[in-house]
Amino acid sequence: MDLQLFIVIIIGIVVGIILLRQIYHFFFIQKDHTRCGGCNMCDLPKKESSTGS
Repeated sequence: MDLQLFIVIIIGIVVGIILLRQIYHFFFIQKDHTRCGGCNMCDLPKKESSTGS
């Protein structure tokens, strides 16, 4: 029983660290906002018109 509790506590600490790191990155790390969502769909019509006839 003590081993199970120890494993659950270790897993909880690891998950907590991962969540805190993700929250920190979400709020405090600046992203490249040159594109709205980071996809290339806005550039797709330009590429199609330049490769078209």
